[in-house]
Amino acid sequence: MPAPIAISRNERYWIGIYLQETYVIRITDAYSCKLLSTEISNKSNRNISYSTIRRLFELVPNSNAFSRYVLNDLAFAVAFKDWDELKVHVLKFDTNVINQNIQIYLRKLPTANILIYETIKNIPIDTWVGAYQFQQIVSIAIQHRDFNLLSKIIKLPIDINSSSIYEHMVIGLQSFYFQSLKCDKGVIDFVQSNISSSILLQKCLLQAYVDEKYLTGFFGKWMEALKENSLPDLLLFKYLLLCQKSFIKNNIKLAQSYLESAFQESNKLQEIHPILKARFSVWSIILNANECKLENYFSSLINIFDKADFAVIASRLLWMYQNENEPLHILTQIAIEDFPKVKDFFQKGRYNVLILTISINYLLKKDIPKAKRYFNMFNTTDLAYDIVNIDFYLPWIEKLKSI
Repeated sequence: MPAPIAISRNERYWIGIYLQETYVIRITDAYSCKLLSTEISNKSNRNISYSTIRRLFELVPNSNAFSRYVLNDLAFAVAFKDWDELKVHVLKFDTNVINQNIQIYLRKLPTANILIYETIKNIPIDTWVGAYQFQQIVSIAIQHRDFNLLSKIIKLPIDINSSSIYEHMVIGLQSFYFQSLKCDKGVIDFVQSNISSSILLQKCLLQAYVDEKYLTGFFGKWMEALKENSLPDLLLFKYLLLCQKSFIKNNIKLAQSYLESAFQESNKLQEIHPILKARFSVWSIILNANECKLENYFSSLINIFDKADFAVIASRLLWMYQNENEPLHILTQIAIEDFPKVKDFFQKGRYNVLILTISINYLLKKDIPKAKRYFNMFNTTDLAYDIVNIDFYLPWIEKLKSI
């Protein structure tokens, strides 16, 4: 039996609108669902049960998945050949409507602010098209200094626990980061004022664009503005980054205080992200000469990409802040043949930076043949999130090119 097909929030919205308009029935309760089921049967010769309609309109608890057979019948009932044709129509129609509403907003026509907010609420953020539409509206709002609209956007109830939606929202909110790089004080202050109350900013901006170069600038201000532990590891993340900031500013006593706070916070967590484990390990080595955490944390990791993330972060930080000439043992414990042959965009980037890191490690060990071999596997265009650390890697890339 074919697996049910998940439909997006936007697809559910438009099929609901079309059904109500086609059969001139407003769905509000069980009775109206029964009436619609009867009308569809009489006029389109398709049998769509009353319980299916209740699920579609979310009058009863349900998943977002339906059988291909049911979806085709629903599409046929509103004059489409099948579900695939309706999906294409919804995407194209939404794109045109969104572009129109952006034009209305730019021209400041009556009700434009209400319309653009309703538009961004209904963007299909579970698609890449929706992600870039979301990004466009955020960018325009920043350009027009519409911080009222931006305040509403960053409080939208978006399910960022879904990995695909999270990736889309990282793109959708990246204009905040790019404008901050341009020293846009209005944007920097806006994020600083809202970071403590917006989970979207915390997860999709602060934790996605960890640009350590700006720890003593706007990024450090954002970190210090965090007050609540609204995400499970948020305060641990804050203390570790502020520990690094304090070390950069040669305030060792404050760095040690933040590391102690990180230790206390880690004891409250059942699970710690591999990257945070790496940061914790490094600062334990640098500030307390404690190397046990590095080995213990690394050996606790099972997933090969978790091992890669840990090794890349730990290596970079140790080379930056302790000894840039010391090879690291943990990099020899990762077998690259364990990685899957097929990788998504972000996995490619994580794997690629690991390859570069291993190459650097062999160069430090003066094993030139292996350094060359791994560097030849490295692709300069696949950096994913680690592109924020490109300034660290560029000198090593030049060294490896010359061997």
